[in-house]
Amino acid sequence: MIAVELFHALEAADSVAKVEAALEAFEGAHGDAVRWVPVGGRESNRGIIEVSGDPGRSLVERLTNGIDAILEAEYERHRGTPDCRSPKEAAAAWLNVPEGGLSQLTPAQRRSLAQRIVIRLLPGEGRELRIVQVEDRGIGLTPEQMPLTILSLNESNKIRKHYVAGLYGQGGSSTFASSRYTMIVTRYDEHPRVGFTIIRFLDLPPEQFRTGHYVYLTLNGRVLELDLPPGQFEQGTLVRHYGYDLSGYPSPVGPNSMYGLLNQVLFDPIVPVWFDNHVHDYRRVIKGSRNALNGAVDEGDESRRGPSLDHHMPFFYVNLGDLGRIGIEYWVLERPTRSNKRPSAAFVNPSRPIVLTIHGQDHAELPSALIKKQAELPYLTQRLIVHIDCNSLTPMAKRALFVSTREDARRGMTYELIEGELIRVLRSDDDLIRLNNEARQAGMQEQDEAALQQARREVARLLRLHGVSAEEPVGQETTREGEHPERPTHPRRTRPQPQPVDLHEPPTYIRILWAPEDEITFYAQQRRYIRIETDANSTYYDPDNPVASRINVIVTGEAVTLRGSTPLQGGRLRLILEGTASPRVGEAGAIRVELMRLGLPSLADERTVRIVETPPARPASRRVSLPPFDWRAVEGPDDQRWTELGWPEEPGLVASTAQKEGDGKLWIYYSTVFPKYANQMVAFERRDPALARSFTERYKVWLAVHSLLLYQSQQEAEAARGARPELDPDVADQREREERCRVATLSAVFAAREIQIPVTVDSD
Repeated sequence: MIAVELFHALEAADSVAKVEAALEAFEGAHGDAVRWVPVGGRESNRGIIEVSGDPGRSLVERLTNGIDAILEAEYERHRGTPDCRSPKEAAAAWLNVPEGGLSQLTPAQRRSLAQRIVIRLLPGEGRELRIVQVEDRGIGLTPEQMPLTILSLNESNKIRKHYVAGLYGQGGSSTFASSRYTMIVTRYDEHPRVGFTIIRFLDLPPEQFRTGHYVYLTLNGRVLELDLPPGQFEQGTLVRHYGYDLSGYPSPVGPNSMYGLLNQVLFDPIVPVWFDNHVHDYRRVIKGSRNALNGAVDEGDESRRGPSLDHHMPFFYVNLGDLGRIGIEYWVLERPTRSNKRPSAAFVNPSRPIVLTIHGQDHAELPSALIKKQAELPYLTQRLIVHIDCNSLTPMAKRALFVSTREDARRGMTYELIEGELIRVLRSDDDLIRLNNEARQAGMQEQDEAALQQARREVARLLRLHGVSAEEPVGQETTREGEHPERPTHPRRTRPQPQPVDLHEPPTYIRILWAPEDEITFYAQQRRYIRIETDANSTYYDPDNPVASRINVIVTGEAVTLRGSTPLQGGRLRLILEGTASPRVGEAGAIRVELMRLGLPSLADERTVRIVETPPARPASRRVSLPPFDWRAVEGPDDQRWTELGWPEEPGLVASTAQKEGDGKLWIYYSTVFPKYANQMVAFERRDPALARSFTERYKVWLAVHSLLLYQSQQEAEAARGARPELDPDVADQREREERCRVATLSAVFAAREIQIPVTVDSD
């Protein structure tokens, strides 16, 4: 068997056994001339190759290599002109991709461009033994280049090339760990010879070696070379994986599919990808979730108009000082329905809907707990998707933030700055607050106020038994909002429900939404989002092009610095202001907004800004201010609120949750189908409906006592930690859910005993 015969045998192989038979025949024909060489020239290469924990994300690395190969080919074709300093610039200059991304191309243009890089999914021998092929029409390689590039590990092949995307990952070599065998075939430009090899894991004698390693096939000390006419193999690279483990992606579409994963991880790709799925028999363009959210629709997409949105904030940039800047945009999908309980799942992981990207590729995600708890928007957790573009961070900030697997973010100062900025952005958006309030109010039931006050008094009595005292009745509505026990903060002002702004041409006003008689105060490095309202349309303001903008922002004095702004939408925008790092207390300045009208006088508004002394940090204490609270029943998994709360489908896994919301109240949600409660309720209803109602009220009291004690404990722990989470938010939520199930079981027992009725014993 010669090299070209091996190639054709592997090309036709549809099982691992056929690959092994072909290799055995080839080795038998060439004897000692065949050698298996360690990938990267390293015998200990397992640690580098096996760094990724997700076979699907490893395939994305292959696609990233393919996209880079296309850009490399275009670089040579255009002789490096113009000098592109990013992949986005290169795609715009050489491939005519608009600055706004793939959503601004037509479906035909996306489909045509996608043909240059194809991922093909073949049945193989089942989910754990698929055949996956990635093929690009890029620059390709000569046989001599292969050991130094595609068969290398951690080489600096791209470190000087600003126009390619690959840098922060381990590269496509991570696919070797999920594949029994991997064939690589490549041709450079019009080079007469095609380079060819196959990679596998080689077990070594355990008496001599602690572990095996990954090796590739050579003949007479070189990768194999083929004489193939261009009609049989064009310029570019083909990587074919045999026995690839895709057991974690069984579905044809959706969150548990390769199609869903590729769109999520390639969130805003430089170049679209063609997905040829022979397992589920369909072919589609992979354009990335961002472009789908922005309305791009291709053949095969479920919606012909793109997703329905309740709110969209286009890209705006926030300056992070010495760390560079980040771009932020977000979308709010329509409310969940019974047929679509988690609308965000079509675009992102719904438990981690905040996506951080570099060159459009997902490098990390932040948990929905930031939306639910810190931003106090719990009803938007299944609908709100946030994109944070990290391209403009400094190299130091990127290095501090991202890990090489592109699967998570490293916690530290950069992470906390981005997280804090995002929370401020979300909490300052009136439309998000309105949508959250509308969702909360939908389906609210009025309660008997006398019964509610009696229950609150009973909660207060039980809390006093636990050593928690209050100068005012627990659960009473108050107008004061407590400060964070460690960091000085300014309580958020109660804002009226925002009303739609009627736009006019020419516009008639512009104003800063701050009481005219009040100064805007800052302390050192404090950030505020100052809202501006005008009846001018969005074309009057371009934050990225101040010269063309007809709304000017003027900051005078040394007190504060302008760090960015949101776009003008619906008559509203937000200015991002920050107190200077080392100001003098009392330092004053001004913030002025001016709106220029053609042929008419300019419009303006102005406020004084002043530096005030940083409030002293309040020490943590046992006496944490307990918020007002209320209860709300959730009637099972079909209840829309169940989905909005992100509860698991199995009723026995969740009993209750409590969360402080934008109204300052701690809402205690309890499941009416939690088995320990539901079974006891059935028993009481058979005896006397009045007893059943009394049981429910007593059960709610015990849940409230636990929720308030838990809230107090969490506030004290947060103060002691300096507001840094002790656990991963997903782990913390799981632990809290388990604790609440245990407490709910005890609450059912206590409530039943208190009304003098024997507790029924469940069969489980």
